[in-house]
Amino acid sequence: MFRPEQMTRVVVVGSMDSLDTTIECLFDLGALHLIDFTEGEDFNIGQPFPRASAASQKLLKLRAMIRSLEIDNHKPSHKISVEEIEGKLDQALVTMDLNISGKVESKQKIHSLVREKESEIRALEPFSSFGLRVEDLSGYESASVLAGLCKTDPEASLKAKIGEYELFKAGTAGGLALALFVRTDRQLDAGRTLAEHGFQEIKLPEVTGRIDQIVDKNRADVVELQKDLERIESELESSRKRFADLITASEEHLAIEVMKAETPLRIATSQHSFVIDGWMPTAKVKGIHGELEKTCSGLAFVETTPADHEDEPPVKLRNPLPARPFEFFISLVSTPRYRELDPTLVLFVTFPLFFGFMIGDIGFGIGLFLLGLVMRLKLKEYPDLKRLGTIILAGGLVASVFGLFVFAEAFGVPFHPPEGAHDEHSWEVVANIPIHPMLDKMHDIKELLAISILAGWLHLTLGFVFGFMNHMKHNMRHALAKLAWLPILFGMFAEMMVIAGNATATSEMMNATVLAFLPDVTIAVVGTTVSIPAVMFIVAGVVALPFTEGALALTEVIGLFTNLVSYTRLAALAVGKGAMALAFNTMLFPLIFDSGNIGIAIAGALALFVTQMFFVFFLGALSAGIQAIRLNYVEFFLKFFEGGGVDFEPLKYERRHSTGKIAEEGGMKC
Repeated sequence: MFRPEQMTRVVVVGSMDSLDTTIECLFDLGALHLIDFTEGEDFNIGQPFPRASAASQKLLKLRAMIRSLEIDNHKPSHKISVEEIEGKLDQALVTMDLNISGKVESKQKIHSLVREKESEIRALEPFSSFGLRVEDLSGYESASVLAGLCKTDPEASLKAKIGEYELFKAGTAGGLALALFVRTDRQLDAGRTLAEHGFQEIKLPEVTGRIDQIVDKNRADVVELQKDLERIESELESSRKRFADLITASEEHLAIEVMKAETPLRIATSQHSFVIDGWMPTAKVKGIHGELEKTCSGLAFVETTPADHEDEPPVKLRNPLPARPFEFFISLVSTPRYRELDPTLVLFVTFPLFFGFMIGDIGFGIGLFLLGLVMRLKLKEYPDLKRLGTIILAGGLVASVFGLFVFAEAFGVPFHPPEGAHDEHSWEVVANIPIHPMLDKMHDIKELLAISILAGWLHLTLGFVFGFMNHMKHNMRHALAKLAWLPILFGMFAEMMVIAGNATATSEMMNATVLAFLPDVTIAVVGTTVSIPAVMFIVAGVVALPFTEGALALTEVIGLFTNLVSYTRLAALAVGKGAMALAFNTMLFPLIFDSGNIGIAIAGALALFVTQMFFVFFLGALSAGIQAIRLNYVEFFLKFFEGGGVDFEPLKYERRHSTGKIAEEGGMKC
């Protein structure tokens, strides 16, 4: 589970006569990760099969049709067989060229004309009441015309500053439309005066005639053009209904055919033979021998080759089905290397636990569970969002468990008021839920901090163990360096537990069990209890570091301490979320329960629900999610994770809208 699927280097060799059949077989098996060939002395890069050119041309036409008909997301009502596609496609392409291409071109031209005429209408309409022609607004030798929109009426200012002018103006929805005629030598003064009134000039189109008549004619033309568009769109809709299924299925089929036909461009060939180099899951190597023997009649066969230690096989993660959605978090960082441990299973456990601990509320937990369930069911076409929905669902489920059995609260309201605080609001007003809290977020802060430190110690220890296992087979010094950090981490954790003493149940339990073997030898330093054995563990690790990881590693000791302390954000977020909910409840509960007015009570309850949902549910869940993944990425991953692996991408295809001969014959071609 922590290691990816084991890979074997294989070479498929054979006669050029069997290349096409061999590639078909490899695609059907979907198990070979191809290593692209580069030019060598004895072999050359292969040439695509002759059918590739014709298939590519048809594919380009189909994709142009898909864009023209706007059927990118069309889902055929049924799968179409390859035989039906090959039998109908050529004639369908001719028919579509005649019936669709011309209509699409006409539609584009009409759209362009409509935009042009609507632009002229917008430019000329403000001046349509002036009774002027377009040419009246330009072309004078001794006069200039300023036409546009003003926010306020500039006429008084023009009289005071310009003197001689002629002004046409009319109120419009966009402001005051005006056309100002002034002598050319006063144009700048007029422009500055208009600018004081928010003037914005309008560039007039290059047309001639009365403005009002042009506007009316353009409006009439737009109406006619819209009718033409509706007619063409209706005809295109008929074509969509007729051809959409065939186009979608054919595009998928041709894309597969082109992919297979161009595969020789990635392999080594000579005049009479070919060599296909790649990686295959070890468990499937035996099966491919028999399949190729049966398909190619001895003209192609498989050999396994020993892999060099420096080779980097592709990575196919191997996780239990429930943990696979958490591979999404791994993909956001990098694919693990083939010889590196896969942390997905750890994320599967720690992320929901950290997240659920910080939320710790059955009401918000159920809300998150339902949100994740909706995302999982409704976003099946978006794999990443579907996986994220599964992660939210898991986090909400764990948050509900913490909220029910550990914190005993829902929507920030406890099932029972704290001891000695009977005046505080709780769910006892509605029902007596027979569950009492193990921890109270607002009163057991020390306990929450101790639990957070314990979680940090366990998490970081696992990170160093992973680091040791990653390096132990190829660099023992680096592996021992990871072990050298363990006593330092243990000493820091032990010292924190000793300082806490019996102040928390967690520290008391750790001191009595895990740390019981440490001698009770302490000294007081500046009022702080210092455990001598804990300090000795730290010193032992510090002494070992220069011999394993180098002297520079000593500078990271403080960093490890901050890593451990960083886990207190688990407690901080839990308390912060509880405090935020308590603040809203304190403000609104008296309004709801003590007002004596049912209307005010309902309004207060609604306000409480809305504010809680936004601030606590969304913002709290977002911050908890960020911090839960941060503790894994920053604190945990940096102890062992390098990444940089190559994803396993075998030669394969998936038919969603078409069915091949494989399905119809009840078995694979090979």
